[in-house]
Amino acid sequence: MAQMKFMCDAERCIECNGCVTACKNANDVEWGIQRRRVVTLNDGEASEMSISVACMHCDDAPCMAVCPTDCFYKTDDGIVLHDKDLCIGCGYCLYACPFGAPQFPQQNAFGERGKMDKCTFCAGGPAESKEEE
Repeated sequence: MAQMKFMCDAERCIECNGCVTACKNANDVEWGIQRRRVVTLNDGEASEMSISVACMHCDDAPCMAVCPTDCFYKTDDGIVLHDKDLCIGCGYCLYACPFGAPQFPQQNAFGERGKMDKCTFCAGGPAESKEEE
């Protein structure tokens, strides 16, 4: 089974956030959600570099393991998607993910997370349900 992955050349990234803007525009995500972000490593040092980070669509995805409603599923290409109808906004996936990929909208009041959102690897967004996959 082929595994699709994003590659970022840290030597060429100039921290312009063009990838962040392109992702936000292409996917029309809610305010406060960034499916892709630029992270700077060793900030201010000679070895400083920036990389574009999103969901890594892990082989053994921690978000899938902790979800109490089993809303995550993996496509044949290895892309980890989620069924928003099953998401209860508990936030377990947010804390389990080492890359901070699952995010919640910022417009709700504290304690009201709403439905989780994450990178879909530009696969057209999550299916309405697992069965449509």
